[in-house]
Amino acid sequence: MSILNQIVFVVLCYLLAFFFIRWFLWGVKEYPLNNSARKKRKKGQTLKEWFLYSRYRNEIPKILLVLYFFIILIHPLVLLCCIAFYFIKPLDTYGTLVAKGIAYFDVLWLTAILLLFWSPGPNIPYERWISKKGGNKRKGK
Repeated sequence: MSILNQIVFVVLCYLLAFFFIRWFLWGVKEYPLNNSARKKRKKGQTLKEWFLYSRYRNEIPKILLVLYFFIILIHPLVLLCCIAFYFIKPLDTYGTLVAKGIAYFDVLWLTAILLLFWSPGPNIPYERWISKKGGNKRKGK
């Protein structure tokens, strides 16, 4: 696979992975909240808070946040590895392997999420794995 194909392939994997995980986390964060709580949380939200999900740490399970941040970090690292391997001629063939490896990783986590949350209907059954009681917990006095 040429370097251009590797770059395009990794960038496409990154975009698909980013949009799918953001779409899935959107549903996870919205599930336990009512309309009023959703509006209050969104009001005044910065780009940093949107990107890092800092306002929704209680609603989103930690494993999904770890997966999200891993996806955000691993794709650019793989892209840099492909470019570095291209310029180091003895390692040139490893660029293709790394590019294919990230695609296998994306298929693996995507398949796991789809199997865990699969339902024959149009809606995703978040209640199967995520509690509605996750959000604003009252502090004892």
